Amino acid sequence: MPILHHHIIDKLAIATGVASGLALYPQVYLVITSASADNVSITTYAIILVNSIVWLVYSIHRDLLLLAIPSVLNILASVAVIAWFITL
Repeated sequence: MPILHHHIIDKLAIATGVASGLALYPQVYLVITSASADNVSITTYAIILVNSIVWLVYSIHRDLLLLAIPSVLNILASVAVIAWFITL
């Protein structure tokens, strides 16, 4: 069971973790609604995907659920953009 701390930096980390997990979704929305991935760098999303997978594995290994959440959100968003890019 992870130890929960209640310092301001812990609360800030949670907030920025959620924000970073949601940061890619405006781009996902634009790609899907415009039906175009012309201005999207597939390399950027591939790097984000690999990075997020590593962070997810680490968070599972260290039992850090709060770190896993943004990783999962980034993985889903990256896969959505990459899949859309490949299918266009």
